[in-house]
Amino acid sequence: MTEHRFARWRRRLSIAALMALALAVIGWRVAIYFIERAPSVPSAGVPTCPGRLDPSYAGAAESARRHLAAMLVERGIPGLTVAVAVGGRVVWSEGFGLADRERGVLACPHMLFRIQSVSKPVTAAGMARLVERGVLDLDAPVRTYVPDLPPALGAVTARQLASHRAGVRHYRDDNESLNTTKYETAVASLEKFRNDPLLFPPDSGSSYSTYGFILLSAAMEGASGLDFPTLMRQEVFEPLGMNRTEAERSSAAVPDRTAFYDNVTPYSLDGRVYPSPVLDFSSKWAGGGILSTAEEMVRFGSAHIRLNRGFLSNETIELLFTPRTKVLGLFGPGLGWLIARDHRARRVRFHFGAGSGGTSFLVVYPDQQVSVAVLGNLGHAKFPMNRLLGVVSPFVGDPAGPSAWIVAVGAFGASMVLLLRRKAHTPRPLRDDRGR
Repeated sequence: MTEHRFARWRRRLSIAALMALALAVIGWRVAIYFIERAPSVPSAGVPTCPGRLDPSYAGAAESARRHLAAMLVERGIPGLTVAVAVGGRVVWSEGFGLADRERGVLACPHMLFRIQSVSKPVTAAGMARLVERGVLDLDAPVRTYVPDLPPALGAVTARQLASHRAGVRHYRDDNESLNTTKYETAVASLEKFRNDPLLFPPDSGSSYSTYGFILLSAAMEGASGLDFPTLMRQEVFEPLGMNRTEAERSSAAVPDRTAFYDNVTPYSLDGRVYPSPVLDFSSKWAGGGILSTAEEMVRFGSAHIRLNRGFLSNETIELLFTPRTKVLGLFGPGLGWLIARDHRARRVRFHFGAGSGGTSFLVVYPDQQVSVAVLGNLGHAKFPMNRLLGVVSPFVGDPAGPSAWIVAVGAFGASMVLLLRRKAHTPRPLRDDRGR
């Protein structure tokens, strides 16, 4: 009797487990549908500036193009550029809208945009190069490289700063990020926060901080003996052929640099789009002050895929891509990068950027060897996630594909078979000749 009861409960649990699996897979696929179902729009009404296109990716580009055109219209962005690299090679790049709406200049892939906080993974690459050459110690107190610091600030490390675990504060508001002072070095710009207390003891918490990256760049200057723009040129931009990427200087006349726009406070008080104020980004080069093109950014992203190009070792890439703070055990900041899985469970390494005159997005899919960059010339444009997924997904593919549906249908079918077999073997109640 006991064995019969055990078998019955085991069968019930098997049915419940299979049905739960089927419902989970079906729910996941339904969620994917609703996430990606944002309708695209024809790009015919949006002015475009063609760049590169590998004919084998023409279909993917056309699908992504419709989402970019929709994003441009929905968010009121004057101009956007996009680039996609597969296996380290740019397979598509294009511009949408206007780089300068006052002069009617098209936004083109070769133009420079403000990448804002996507500067952080770029800075982390420079840091990693110094670490590989033994010039910078990730775990040495930054006072080793920047001696004149308050005791608390001087005790934090490059590893803590690059992963937002040092306790250095961020901007209090957007007004604080408005800077017109010209700094020749990152060390000079530390005056904005050097005497402020830490938010928490280092490594006891996590708090996103642009100022933390400014301090990191000061340590990089002290370790290398070079100012930050020169250091990044030698360690990152030149080795990767990023010949147009640079730390922004307000006084410099830069050819083919897009105009910049804002429509949020404190830059715009009525929500309309206005030219951005003239600012000096030397106060935050490492955390948000780099100019680049979409094509050069996907070249940078591709340098973080195991393609054995020699820019960084595979071990160093894994170091950058290992989360030091995990949210729900699934995602969190690595060193300069945000580490996660997307809605289709694909591994992603990415960063967003938003500030006066620019919004940016860079994502790397290491398993698919795909890198995608989207740059806009409107500050705080809030790129919709479903639109970005609509741009990325045609080039990446679905890792589950039909197999997810096969698992769901198979699990549901197996549970139904077990359930029917159970009913077939259930004894019927006995009845007498009178049907009672």
